[in-house]
Amino acid sequence: MMMDMRNCCKPCLIFLSVLLMLTDGCRKTYNPPAIQVHPHFLAVDGFINTGARAISSFTLTRSRNLLDSDADIFEYNAQVSIRSSDGNSFSLLDTFGTGIYSSGPLTLDTSRMYQLVIITADGNAYASDLVPPKPAPPVDSVNWTLGVNPGTDVQVVRIYVNSHDSKNATHYYRWDFLEIYEHKSLLQTFWGESNGYMFPFQPPDNIHVCFTTVPSASILLGSSIALSQDVISQAFITELQQNDRKMDIGYSILVRQYPLTADAYNYWLNVQHNSQSLGGLYDLQPSQISGNIHSITQPADSVLGYVTAGSVSENRLFISNKSLYGWRSNPFYSCPLKVTGINAQNYLIYDYPDTTYAPYYYSGAGLVIAPKICVDCRADGGGTTIKPDYWPE
Repeated sequence: MMMDMRNCCKPCLIFLSVLLMLTDGCRKTYNPPAIQVHPHFLAVDGFINTGARAISSFTLTRSRNLLDSDADIFEYNAQVSIRSSDGNSFSLLDTFGTGIYSSGPLTLDTSRMYQLVIITADGNAYASDLVPPKPAPPVDSVNWTLGVNPGTDVQVVRIYVNSHDSKNATHYYRWDFLEIYEHKSLLQTFWGESNGYMFPFQPPDNIHVCFTTVPSASILLGSSIALSQDVISQAFITELQQNDRKMDIGYSILVRQYPLTADAYNYWLNVQHNSQSLGGLYDLQPSQISGNIHSITQPADSVLGYVTAGSVSENRLFISNKSLYGWRSNPFYSCPLKVTGINAQNYLIYDYPDTTYAPYYYSGAGLVIAPKICVDCRADGGGTTIKPDYWPE
């Protein structure tokens, strides 16, 4: 009887196997319409700075679709200018071919209104609405607190900004910041290499100590409209987890404050809600967000961005590692050393073929070399060896 049952089940198993193969072959990947569209709308990010001898800068990119692999799609070779309500025009140039268009130092008349005008390389023209400049109240202070993340039980440094407008006229604020931190290579060499030859470093030359700058990526907004006084108190800016390498030696943050109109604030609030849930400022948005920049040649085209004008105020904070007991990052790489021969005709010739290595020091056995990331701070986090003027000793 058992044998008969097995034989009876064989046709069933064959039928099920064929059915699964057929249904699997009919499957098709579903790509929602939002993924398949490829508009790449123009995205404009910047600010018309009406401070004394101030530089205005705008970054032009294209919005990214969900299937795009490129981190940024920059807009090159555009004609960009600031135009005043009395007809004056001031050009902005992409001097370094980075998609960032900047003016020279300007002192714009704050009694006029201003707009941004763009003509892209494909001949399309864009213009923002004329906007009145708003003066920025001073940043009263930038401070930090040391706390514990309740979810991870790890220490965190939280940074805050404080401001107020004695004229009670601003109410809407946006901030961004630049982080600058000092870092050192794990090993220190006193030898440099260029064009196949070594040379001894002369003070203050070195590749051991670097200073790296990191711009903010978040949208930071604040409003005092619900308060009787135009005061911003302990507005959160950013935080750093314990053992973040930025805090290994010294860390500085420059917080910049921009005054907004109510319309500009609402625009940025909508972008904040959408983009920070998706992960990018100019990713494809789930809903239409209307800014104040419009296409002149293609009125139906969307443009991302909101142009405002005004002065900018700023304040800098410095934190030393000495203020953070026990904070120290651990490098994730090792530094295996090698010994290579010395050229008998000229000991300064350096021709080791592996370019990931660099000179470390001379020994009785020959020239000791190390991974470049271990002896050159520029290879470990980038940055510059030039110490900022404001950096403390």
